[in-house]
Amino acid sequence: MYRRVFIIILSALVLSAALVSCSGSEPDPGTPDTKAPNSGDPVTGEDTSNLTSASDLKRDIEIDEDLAALDYAGKTVTVLARDNSDSWAAKEIWVEELTNDPVNDAIFNRNAFVCETLGLSGIKMVAADGYEEIQEKVNVMVSSGDTTYDIVAGSVAYGTPMINSGLMYNLFSNGIDTYLDTSNPWWAQYWLEQAEMGDRLYCITGASALSLTRLMFVMYYNKDLGESLGVEDMYKVVEEGRWTIDYLNEVIAPLYLSLNGDDEKDIEDRYGLAINHYENCDMFWSAFDMTMISKDEDGWFEMNTSSKEKIANAFEKVYYLIRENPGTYDTIDTGGFDVASGMFSSGTVLFAALHLKYAESKQFRNMQNEYGILPIPKYDEDQKDYFTYSHDQYTVFMVPITVADPEMSGAVLEAMAFASYRDVQPVYYDLVLKGRYANDPESRAMLDIITTNIKVDPAWIYGRQLDLPAAKVFRSLIYGGEKTFASAYAKVERTLPVFLKNLRKTVSALDY
Repeated sequence: MYRRVFIIILSALVLSAALVSCSGSEPDPGTPDTKAPNSGDPVTGEDTSNLTSASDLKRDIEIDEDLAALDYAGKTVTVLARDNSDSWAAKEIWVEELTNDPVNDAIFNRNAFVCETLGLSGIKMVAADGYEEIQEKVNVMVSSGDTTYDIVAGSVAYGTPMINSGLMYNLFSNGIDTYLDTSNPWWAQYWLEQAEMGDRLYCITGASALSLTRLMFVMYYNKDLGESLGVEDMYKVVEEGRWTIDYLNEVIAPLYLSLNGDDEKDIEDRYGLAINHYENCDMFWSAFDMTMISKDEDGWFEMNTSSKEKIANAFEKVYYLIRENPGTYDTIDTGGFDVASGMFSSGTVLFAALHLKYAESKQFRNMQNEYGILPIPKYDEDQKDYFTYSHDQYTVFMVPITVADPEMSGAVLEAMAFASYRDVQPVYYDLVLKGRYANDPESRAMLDIITTNIKVDPAWIYGRQLDLPAAKVFRSLIYGGEKTFASAYAKVERTLPVFLKNLRKTVSALDY
């Protein structure tokens, strides 16, 4: 039932401070829910008339009768979110007009559907310039008793700290869950299990956050280069369960070659892997099926004391991969994603650890070499499944405690997630990724593995409230070139239980 729940959209809400119709840029609530003719790709100009239409990909499901019966008598819903210019969450919730781009138009039509179904006159999107402005605006709203924002959408990394500040409602209270049903498949079920604290849930994600899918880490594979180097069929390696961190370390080690003759390892040479020593480290927590935090019998967080040895061994393997393997090019930090994508698209690197969103890029579509998409390697062959991690800038949705109508906020969240699951997700996943950009059946099978096995540790969901424990024993050490895992983990063992206790105390004291 929940097979595709994580495939979906999760990042930032959007744009102007001007009131617009749910249907587009004009404030006329009667604008029909129509699609522009699919005459061609607006970026490449290629003919797209033979592609399956979004309507053909819709799931055969209907919205809940209670939701369909609602009529909010022309009310306006106001959402505070990151601006559309934010690269992590661009054009996720609202777009100005139909453009012939399949995802853009699916979002446009989804918003029209939500407005028509709930009797809304429009959606007012207030764009904030980054997480600090979102936090400032919510603080001002709550402290003054204002009712401006019905929904707040921010990254999981910087949105969840507002829970500790007492700014957000428990989504199981105040009528929000009258229509918001977290058991539905358009909500990220595994994520919700990890995000709940006791019987409380203050943020949610699922089908309305395209960033959740776009920011999944994958391993891009240059098929032509692999064939010329005599590397075995990587799809077969994945299918046979042999795609592990040890296999990756072994296969890339002999692949470095100076292409410019200067005997200096630089961006112009050939490598087995392009990866950065900062945020790429995070993805191995999920890929290796590791957890730092578990739950007690009451559903509250506690430190998982049984995972230390595995995490220590994993650290050694990842440290060698990024810092010491001669076949690796370390692209340094976040900016290195673009460095890695440039190297990969130019054909000088066999593997590149990047977000799934790079499959959408013109750069990748214009590659001379054929490429495939693989999951991140497993810890070892004994691990049964491949798991996926989404970068911590995907979007979560919250309801501030001074909203005028919490029930309406819940209804809008539910309707938007339903329509995203039915109409937007199939367009992005089936038509864009599978149909247009991943043009071989093996990569399509790999995408099924990747998008149905997202895994997350609460240490990443609530990282900033917990002093970033997972990052401090992986990301920070590898970033600093330090092999001091034992002392770093010992510090986490001392401090994390205290942070977890304080988190429980703070959240338990909230009466809303």
